[in-house]
Amino acid sequence: MKQKNIFKYIRIIIYVGIIISWLILKYTNLINWTCYINETFGILCPTCGITRAMEGILNFDFPLAIRYNAYCTLVLFPIFFILFIDDIICIILKKRSFVDIIFGD
Repeated sequence: MKQKNIFKYIRIIIYVGIIISWLILKYTNLINWTCYINETFGILCPTCGITRAMEGILNFDFPLAIRYNAYCTLVLFPIFFILFIDDIICIILKKRSFVDIIFGD
């Protein structure tokens, strides 16, 4: 295996780890989800509502997801989804991914 290809596999492992972590935290209630910026200063931080927005996306309730966190729903999620699909396709077809092309690997 080439040194360059290992980074594709690392990215896939990170994606899968994020999905598994989110599912474990969603269904076990191990963490009390509180926003310390909101509690301390009384304002919403840019990450407020991302977990609920991701739940909306996974349930295909996009208006609800946009209401919780529009930035995550309209910008971050599509970018991560496209990169994830690109990495999967590039591993299967043994081609270079967008990330490899952009960063010149």
